[in-house]
Amino acid sequence: MAKERNSDIRLLKLVNKVTETRKITMGYMLYALEIVRTNTEVTYSITFIPIAKTGPEGNAENLPENELPSEIMNGLENEFKKDNRLTAVADLLTRTIRFPHINKFKLSSSYRGYGLGTYAMNELAGLLRGSFPDFGVESVYFYFDSKREDDDRGAFFSFMEKFGFTFSFDDENNNKGLLNMEKAEMLRINPKKDKCVELELAPFIRTLFRERDEFRQELGRLKAEYKKNNTFMNRFEKDQAIKFLTNVIIALVLIILMLLFI
Repeated sequence: MAKERNSDIRLLKLVNKVTETRKITMGYMLYALEIVRTNTEVTYSITFIPIAKTGPEGNAENLPENELPSEIMNGLENEFKKDNRLTAVADLLTRTIRFPHINKFKLSSSYRGYGLGTYAMNELAGLLRGSFPDFGVESVYFYFDSKREDDDRGAFFSFMEKFGFTFSFDDENNNKGLLNMEKAEMLRINPKKDKCVELELAPFIRTLFRERDEFRQELGRLKAEYKKNNTFMNRFEKDQAIKFLTNVIIALVLIILMLLFI
């Protein structure tokens, strides 16, 4: 049997609550799920890919160099993908499930705190519990060295524990040991954070292009006015220009990514 591939992409908006009534958009992230089926195994791979990021005041920011969407064009093998990828493999012959990268799963620091890790694990847990509830789960070896700080270790243990994993340690400092789970049906689903919101791709892209045309007309008017009066844009008008450029970039990146994954 040849490999059978299926994919699912979703657009996620990352938001921060400023006041009880006001939220600001902090960025956009693409969730990409690829499922590969063969006669012997089913592999689930989830990757988070950054689309755009904003600063504390909602202004557009440049993505770090290793997070630029242009890297995706080079085989999607940049460091961001390696850090922000979660994989599970269901072995149909041994009736076991492996988590190859879960001991190193770590979100880029720019995108922590929005519930993306929980979002990904919930998706995997739902798929595995639904399709292979009685499959055993292979123990996963973990090791912390001097490069991985205590706060990373604490976050790792807390994250894995809330999804149903238990721990057995090989040394008194709890630096190495095994992640354990008996069966896939024991995987837990956790509440999603309201900082991570799913958007429908098609309506979102239509809105982007509509706003792009509106911003383009407004910028044309402003340029003509400032050329005539020989004055400079104020902060509000500069923000409008920034929004226009960000809007265009997001639309182009989304189209490129959709072509790559669909």
